Amino acid sequence: MIWAGLTDNQLCELLKDPKQNGHRNVNQIVEHMTTPKLVLWGWNPGEGRTPIPVSQADFAAKVKQWAAQGAACPAPPNSAALHTTAH
Repeated sequence: MIWAGLTDNQLCELLKDPKQNGHRNVNQIVEHMTTPKLVLWGWNPGEGRTPIPVSQADFAAKVKQWAAQGAACPAPPNSAALHTTAH
């Protein structure tokens, strides 16, 4: 998946980028993430595969809440905080 290893900020920005999300606006992103069979498959992926670890209803509620609150992305991690100096 293209989002593997991304920070929360990077994933959010990717989801909102029309060049990478099928030219969807926020309402269309919500629709896409809560209804198509391909997306919903994640909660019932079949034998030997791990389903998404949150219920589909909870996921849909959080996606809708995110959109209703302006679809803001979390701040990127502070790169200075990621570097430590050995003493």
